[in-house]
Amino acid sequence: MMQNNYLYFDIAATTPIDKLVSDHIHDLNKNVYGNPSSVHQLGQKAHNIVSRSRKKIADLLNCKESEIYFTSGGSESNNIALQGILNPGDHLITSSYEHPAISNVAKLLEKNNIEVSYINPDSNGIINPKQIYKHIKDNTKMISIMYANNEIGSINPLDQIIKLCKSKKIAIHSDAVQYVGKKNVDLSNLGIDLLSLGAHKFYGPKGIGALYIKNGIIVKPIFIGGGQEKGVSPGTENVSMISGMAHALEISIKGINKDTNHILEMEKLFFKLLDDTSIKYKLNGENRLPGFINITFFDFDGHSLLLNLDMKNIAISFGSACSSGSAKASTALLSTGMKENIANKTVRISIGKFITEENIIHLVQSIEKIIES
Repeated sequence: MMQNNYLYFDIAATTPIDKLVSDHIHDLNKNVYGNPSSVHQLGQKAHNIVSRSRKKIADLLNCKESEIYFTSGGSESNNIALQGILNPGDHLITSSYEHPAISNVAKLLEKNNIEVSYINPDSNGIINPKQIYKHIKDNTKMISIMYANNEIGSINPLDQIIKLCKSKKIAIHSDAVQYVGKKNVDLSNLGIDLLSLGAHKFYGPKGIGALYIKNGIIVKPIFIGGGQEKGVSPGTENVSMISGMAHALEISIKGINKDTNHILEMEKLFFKLLDDTSIKYKLNGENRLPGFINITFFDFDGHSLLLNLDMKNIAISFGSACSSGSAKASTALLSTGMKENIANKTVRISIGKFITEENIIHLVQSIEKIIES
């Protein structure tokens, strides 16, 4: 995607908003400005839009409307899921390469007398359920494992982890922010207890997300307000963004096969062109999300490559977007056992549905010029 002559290969950090979604939000902001909690006509019109959006998302993810709670995004959803269930004396099992919206919450929980065990992924970026099993204790209250890693793109065997949790009567949560919208999700058949999602990962607006809470799971609010969202995420609902998220999810899921096939073709072309150069590289991770390329260029520093490409108006990523100001090696990569000097030469290139063959050709030519110069 070219925006002001800028080529964007960082959809893992955030996707550009779909124009249909942007127009939809703009129309709502102009015409539906009532408070959804107000009883007059304008308020009820807004309330109905929120209700219809909740139903649409529930239908798309195959769950009940009552199980969808709107939040400000994946970070708030993750905070509610962990802080809303765990109490002092409980034990949490999570992975060592979670997004900061989980890992930093876990550090806070540890200060509140909640024990946390961190499971390392294997060398391919996958969490082995057997490693989780080894860490289960009598006081294990929750297991939280991300559906797909945000840096490597590796997809975890969540169905196996859920079966393990059910056999031990342990609550299971997943940060699925990277996964939802890129792969189909059937929450009723998956059997998970809590799942977080964020709209800006599937071409929707930033600042809006949702938390799936299976009926029967009790979550205490982490802050208090007017009682909206059944008290789980109180505050006046952002009507246009909620509707925009539902619209974006519908577009993403309806186009999932077409978009996935296109992205995989662009990824195939990237490696074909790269193999025609003299560049030495290694692709990291297995069972990856389409278009997630975590790649080591052995002859060039990753952070320097990002800066050089940026000067050519091309965006990629070095490490997580939430620590993008850092030139340090990715902790996610280090947790897989990768050596620091290799992690420092590793970048993330993520391909969106808008990328063309010409974009891929330009990217590879630019990388070749930078590395060979």
